[in-house]
Amino acid sequence: MSKLIFPLILSLLVIWLGVATWWFNFKYNQLDTYGNPKCEVPFTILDGNFQTKSDNSITFEYSDWEPIIPLQALSSLKSVALYLANNSKKKLILTGRFGIDELNDSDFPNNGVARAEAIKKELVTYGAPGKLIEVKADSLAEINLICGKIMTGLEFNFETQDEIVQVDSVGKIKRNKTGLNTPINEIDTILKNESNFQENKTYIIFYRENTFKPEIDEKVDIYLKSLAKYLKEHPKYRLLLMGHTDNIGDESKHFNFGKYRARKLRDVLLNYQIEKRRIKTDSQGSSAPIGSNNSLAGRTKNRRVEISIIKR
Repeated sequence: MSKLIFPLILSLLVIWLGVATWWFNFKYNQLDTYGNPKCEVPFTILDGNFQTKSDNSITFEYSDWEPIIPLQALSSLKSVALYLANNSKKKLILTGRFGIDELNDSDFPNNGVARAEAIKKELVTYGAPGKLIEVKADSLAEINLICGKIMTGLEFNFETQDEIVQVDSVGKIKRNKTGLNTPINEIDTILKNESNFQENKTYIIFYRENTFKPEIDEKVDIYLKSLAKYLKEHPKYRLLLMGHTDNIGDESKHFNFGKYRARKLRDVLLNYQIEKRRIKTDSQGSSAPIGSNNSLAGRTKNRRVEISIIKR
């Protein structure tokens, strides 16, 4: 009996190693990509005298936004981050590509934005100033797959900013190429609201560009707690979350963007023990601005979700 134990254990170990190897290759597709010349797509970023190269590109699985970054490509990203950190007049336009038929499980409206945001996060981790990186998305009727992966899911382009906003000690803008005439400290002020709850007052949460998840700071948290308490005391009342956007980008997508912001805020309200059945979400897209879309401050005001009480 004891003579059979060792061969049995050895057989089980071999089977386990085989299954583990198959699972790893199935999940990461390493044997079909890296080391296979047909699957090697060079990764090059150029801007004037700046250049960085990698033999392998950053890749994405179909319908997935999380990047697979080879070591050489990671080194290139670090070079880009350093380049931006040392060139404050440069701006990186990071465009994420996505197929219109891809499934999207990210917190963003599509995988293009999600992919670009993921790489932006990597660059910021390595020292790139986030304010010098603009995220965009490009939809394709059919995205190209190489060896079963998306290898052209990102585009890097640089722009030169002629003048950079400079702020003095009292928050007054000295020079600005965008024509913005609102002091920076005032822009920060409109991103926040008073935390005092008033049942007949529409409460507004503002959003930064290309963001869909609400930022819950201390004042917003206090408001939402008081809102939850009020609804508990008035079980027949409901909430209306109305999403709004600025007028940047494809107008046909503004309604969905506003609706998506409202739904993401609804998800937050569930954590405050507000029942989902009592929350209605809707959108007016870019059709009801409260600020001018010709200025940064105005567009910031327009990217918002309005919270109001429905009494019945």
